[in-house]
Amino acid sequence: MPEPVTVWLVPLGRNNQEEVRGKLALEAGALLFHVQDGEAEILPLHLIKKVQRVHGSPILMVTHVHEREVLRTAFYFSKPPPMPSRRSATAAAVADERPPGITGMLRRSGKRRDMRANAGYLTGTNVTKKELVAEWTQAVRTAVRSAKR
Repeated sequence: MPEPVTVWLVPLGRNNQEEVRGKLALEAGALLFHVQDGEAEILPLHLIKKVQRVHGSPILMVTHVHEREVLRTAFYFSKPPPMPSRRSATAAAVADERPPGITGMLRRSGKRRDMRANAGYLTGTNVTKKELVAEWTQAVRTAVRSAKR
């Protein structure tokens, strides 16, 4: 089993997508995420449906069942970039101050630019974390297969 490692948990597709920093550990029967204040999120291995490494980024994606609902949880092995959210008032104000483009139309917000920057950041941090994420992916997959036998 791999050594516990510091990761950021991001619950995908749920109301709260705030990242939480903690330690990820693989123990007999469960994938454990220990938060700094002593709490722990426990993912029983027999309830994990899919484990994958998001290629080109330091992310371990786990699809699991919780209270009869299929959920996806991302474990970032480096601090995640800011999550895209609704356009803030300051972003709207900045967009309104921009001069129109060549065609005379207002320019779009920097959402695509932000997404490209985030993808570049994740690709860059993947260089140093790729082997660690691959090791964790394989270890969790093997543990899940063993738990389902």
